[in-house]
Amino acid sequence: MIDDDKDFGGLVSTHFSGLGYIVALAHSGKDGLAKAGALKADVIFLDMMMPDMNGIEVLRELRASDETSDIPVIVISGKYFDPGMSDLFTQESNFRAFVAKPVGLSILQQKVEALLKK
Repeated sequence: MIDDDKDFGGLVSTHFSGLGYIVALAHSGKDGLAKAGALKADVIFLDMMMPDMNGIEVLRELRASDETSDIPVIVISGKYFDPGMSDLFTQESNFRAFVAKPVGLSILQQKVEALLKK
């Protein structure tokens, strides 16, 4: 999970860890890129607004790397999401879904389970 909101990241991490998943948290885009490549993540939750890089920049960096290009990414944001921006995301082959905060953990769980079944 790449998200600068430590409280939200901790909540998601606790939930998914309790289900048996291994969760790695990164609180910046640069840290998230490093961890995603090193850990070979199965799914990435990516916050849209972070201080060092925005979600589009991180998504594109993930797609551009051979190590991370095939990892499905779920973009999460607490800010208003302009429907026109969805065009930016859908152009990226690793983008799978957009979820607005606040989001129920069961919704995130359903999205992860659906991606992992593919």
